[in-house]
Formats: sequence, structure tokens, C-alpha cells
Amino acid sequence: MNMRRTGLAALLALAAAGADAATFHVDGAAAADGDGSAARPWRTVQDAVAGVRAARASGAVRAGEAVDVVFHEGEHPVGAGVVLGAEDSGADGAPVTWRGAGKAVLTGGVRVPSALFRKVSDPAVLARLPEEAREMVRVADVSSLAGVPAKIDDLAPSFDGAYRAPMLFVNGRFATLARWPNAGFASFTKAVAPGVKEPGAFLWPNPRAERWSFAEGVWLSGYWTHDWDCRSVRVARFGTENGTNDVMRLAAPVKYGVARGTWGGRRDRRFYAFNLLDELDAPGEWWLDRAKKLLYLYPPDGGDDVVLAFLDRPVLKAEGARHVRFENLGFAYGWKNGLWLEGSDLHLTDCRVSCFGHTGVILSGSRMLMRGTEVCSVGGAGCLVRGGDRRTLARADSLVENCHVHDWAELVRTYAPAFNVQGCGVTLRGSRMHDAPHAAVLYGGNEHLFESNEVWRVLLETGDAGAFYTGRDWTSQGNVLRYNYVHDLGDESGHASTMGFYFDDCDCGDEVYGNVFHNVARGIMVGGGRDHPIRGNVFSQCRIGLSIDSRGRTWKQWNTPGGNWHLEGKAQALDYTNGVWAARYPRLAKIMQDHPREPLYNPVEGNVFVDCTQEILKLSKCVTNEFLSRLAPIRNNVVVYTRGTNELPRAKIDPRVAPGFRVIDAAMRDL
Repeated sequence: MNMRRTGLAALLALAAAGADAATFHVDGAAAADGDGSAARPWRTVQDAVAGVRAARASGAVRAGEAVDVVFHEGEHPVGAGVVLGAEDSGADGAPVTWRGAGKAVLTGGVRVPSALFRKVSDPAVLARLPEEAREMVRVADVSSLAGVPAKIDDLAPSFDGAYRAPMLFVNGRFATLARWPNAGFASFTKAVAPGVKEPGAFLWPNPRAERWSFAEGVWLSGYWTHDWDCRSVRVARFGTENGTNDVMRLAAPVKYGVARGTWGGRRDRRFYAFNLLDELDAPGEWWLDRAKKLLYLYPPDGGDDVVLAFLDRPVLKAEGARHVRFENLGFAYGWKNGLWLEGSDLHLTDCRVSCFGHTGVILSGSRMLMRGTEVCSVGGAGCLVRGGDRRTLARADSLVENCHVHDWAELVRTYAPAFNVQGCGVTLRGSRMHDAPHAAVLYGGNEHLFESNEVWRVLLETGDAGAFYTGRDWTSQGNVLRYNYVHDLGDESGHASTMGFYFDDCDCGDEVYGNVFHNVARGIMVGGGRDHPIRGNVFSQCRIGLSIDSRGRTWKQWNTPGGNWHLEGKAQALDYTNGVWAARYPRLAKIMQDHPREPLYNPVEGNVFVDCTQEILKLSKCVTNEFLSRLAPIRNNVVVYTRGTNELPRAKIDPRVAPGFRVIDAAMRDL
């Protein structure tokens, strides 16, 4: 950055005047020749990055001096995205801080002015719009807007939910790519091709399909086989095949096939159709003619803030930076991820991250901090936190606390949690998570702490899933889940297939105490693993309090080499029988000599079950009496009923473990 003498003098004056930090200002309404002073702020984010670098190089900011970059209220476009590197780092005790003054937002979006929208007049388009929507839908030619690319690609033949750019946001929320039905799902029960290696097909005798333009492109988003796997795929054709009518043939295979059977025996499979001009009939729906760059929108009431998102990189990415803080800032609008902070001692405090197509925040490194931050309206996960070294069990010592994540996984409906925690030594504390189709927390690795969090209204359209979920790994040890409140979860399948905590597929080594589960289909499920002490928890109005099964004894793939079920192989990769691993997890080190297929060392002690209705502790039939004594103590638990039997059915208690439960029936007597 070439700086005039007056600009350098202003920087020197600022640095001399700041007792604690050199302070610079950024204002999107400022003149283009600003110097970063309060009187003459820089105009753009890029000006600020270059200006601070220049001030350091010139000596205006001394080595080791703290830096404050103040963003004035308003939007701050990031262009192609902002990248910070090691040269933008602060120092211990002298950080570089980017802070907002008022409502300052770094944005990667393309705003569509209200004046661009017109009533639809093209007869061909009007003929395709539903009659009731023809007077309501508006169209805008967005080809001349800055940030709109020369070519807008069509949607891919198949994808996991996050479709190709752009995405559209209205009033700070995802607009709905025109779909049918407008809410919920259609269904089918009969597949005519399994669709694993070749595109699948199913019967769908519904006249609705007759109005869709399959040549132009129809996509379906569905839970094709499992209630924990949702994928989008284009339709190749619809009609008669080999004498069979009403065959919906997909254009690409889907991972688990079409209607191939899932847990619980449910036969109907769910999907909805989208990207359909023919179904643009509800406020908040949109469709884009990608060749002509014509945006069609049925605006909701007050829907005058319309933003397209094409940006295919984070709004801000820090690579190798240290001691940088972001405070009281907004980050909004991008097709890809929101923030990507990679390094050490990077802090995100009292910020808001919203309106991104994929992950809201990525924190990768050591001593990372995310506090008091809201993440919402993202297409994928809210936040990915990773760090530490699993081979040496070196901790990341990263902390996420008092955050609020809601309305995530708007596009990628499964395995895109509020928080995905990986590595070693991360704490998630005091945060709220709600309103999503699948899990709130997915985690893997070691020595993580999840405490004092509240989770509700998740798992709203999925099954065989947990609000907190980990699985298929003996080595995911040393994790603690305590004092969390999990309540009012979905149970879409109706057969208690959603869990508060789910330790799936022989996962091991989670300590669980002091948690409250209320109105949850199944409070905890231990899926064949071991070393899960479950103590001092409350299960209120759950259908099933907790379950322990022994799938390792009956599933032949429990240790199959070459796939992700090779449990011993995963442990061998970490040298689990030697060194720090053997010292930290001695029982794991000897697992192959200690009935490795059995769910051992899972004590259930001191828990309280209130008004549960189906079963208190569900044990699979293959948990034999021989191994019950080795399962671990099941004792000092209390079962309480507060209402009479005419209002509330009594849950079963397996006779094999009944001595471990005292029943207090307020409607009758202490049993």
C-alpha cells in the first residue's frame, strides 16, 4: 500500500496516542483515500489488512504492540474473501483485535435491489406458474449485478443437499428453492431398482408429476433407505418402463440404495421435489433461470432484503495466524463456509455468523476460543472444532462456551451438527442448540468435555440418531458428558429411534453423569460398546430410559479389515497397546484379551427415572446372564411415577436387573 506522507503521519500519531493499542478505523461510507484514522477511516476490509501491514512495516506500529481495528456500523463487503496469515498475528498479551462498533457486518453477498423486481409478463412462464401465484411472483434480471458470475452452472446430478451457487436469502433467512410439497414429504413404498451401483427407481402413481418439466430438470431430496441419510438426486425420467407405469427413475445412484430396508422395518421412504418453476406457489419460494439469469421470487410479507450468495470461499480465513481476536462483528452471506480460523489463540467473541451454504465456523488449532457467538441459517454444520494430537494425546485446550446455534443443516440435512468436535481436548460448555433435522453434537477423539449445554427440537426428521452422537471407534476414550439438559426431541419414526446420547457401534469410553433427559424417545443408547459409566442422571417422560445392546456379538462386521468397522485396526493405528495410550487407557490396551465383543464395564448407578412409559433399562437378549455380572454394577437407581396407571403406563423393568431399581409409585405406594 502506497501511503502519502500525511497518511504516515496520521498513523504515527495514532500509535503514539494509543496507550494500550494502535487503533484504526474502517467505514464503508468513507472516502477511498483514507488513512485508517478516526477522521479518515479506511473504506474496505482489504484496505484495513493492507494498512495494518504497512503500518507495521513502517514502524508506525511497533513490534509487539497491540492493534485494534474498529469496523464502523454498516456492511463491509469482502469481495473474493479476506485471508489473514502469520504476518497478521498479534502476540501474547498484545493481540490484534477486529471489533465492531455498532452493527458491523462483513458480507460476501450480492444484494438484489427491490427496484429490479417486476411482475411476470412472459406468457410461457405465466403458463407454468400455479394460477394462484401468477399475480404474486416477481422477476428480476440479475445479470448486471456486481458479483454475479458470467456463467451459472446447473445443479449437479446428485449431492448431499447443498446445491450449486447461488443460494438466496430473504430477510436474513434461507429462501426455499421452489418445491413440492411445500412442507414435509411425499412417500413411496415400492422400489423397482435398488440404486446402489446403478441409478435406482421407484413406483410413484401420482398425477402431480405430470406438471413438472423433467427435460428442464427435476431434483428429489430424500431419505432413500435410512432415516439418517438424506441425499438429493436428479430425475432421469418418469413414465413407463418395461410395461410398468409411473416409474420414477433417478439419474444417479445413491449411497445406500432405494428402499433397501432400515432399522425398525419401516417401509415407506420420504422425498420432496425441488428446483421447480412449476411449483413456485408459496411466499419465500424462488427459482432461477440460470441461463438467462432471471430470478423469480414469491416475496414474503416484508421480504425486501434479498441477497444472492455466490462466494465459494470463506468470508474470512485465517491461516497460521496467532493471537487474533474478532469481537462484536457479524459475518454473513456466502455459498461456502463463513469463517475458517486456523492457527492458535484465535478468539471469536460476541459475534453473529449467519447465511452460509455450508459450515458457519471452522476452528482448527490450539487454544481456540468461541464465546457468546450466535450461528444460524447455515446450510450445513454450525461449527467444526478440531485440534490437539490424538497420537500423543496432546490437548488442543480449545473452548466453546455460551454460544447459541439454531436453524442449521438447512440444506445438508444429516451429519451436519451444531458442533462437530474432533481431535483431543476440546470443551463445549453452556451453549444452546435447537431446531435442526439431525444431531446437535457429533464428536470423535479423546478427552473432550461437554457440560452444561441445552439441546432441544433436534432430530426433527431423522431416526437411528442421537442429539449427542459418536460411534464405531474403540479409541474415542476419555470424553465426559455432564450437566447437560436434553429435551423435547423429535421421533419421526415413532419407534423410539432418537436418543439423547447415542454411543453407536461399539464406541467406548464416555463418562456420563448429572444430565437431564426430558421428553426424549430414548435417553441414552449404548450400542455394544464398553466403559460408559452412567451415574446420577435424570430421565423424565422418556419412552425408554436407556438401552445397552450387544451388537458386537451378533454383527459379523464388528472387526472386518478394510472398512470403517475395523475397530482393532483403528486402535492399532494409534499404537494403543504401548506408551501414552496404554498408560492412559489400560483397559483398552487389553481389550483383545477381554471379550472384545461384549459391552462390559457400563455401570448404571444412582439414576432417577420419572414417568417413563415403555422400558427403564432395555438390554438386548444377547446380553447373557454370564456377562451381566461383568457388565458392571446396576444399582441404587430409582423409578418414580407421579400419576395413576389410568393416565400413565408403567415402564417395564428387565427382571435380570430389577434389583438395581427401587420403584416409588406416588399413586399407590412405595414398591
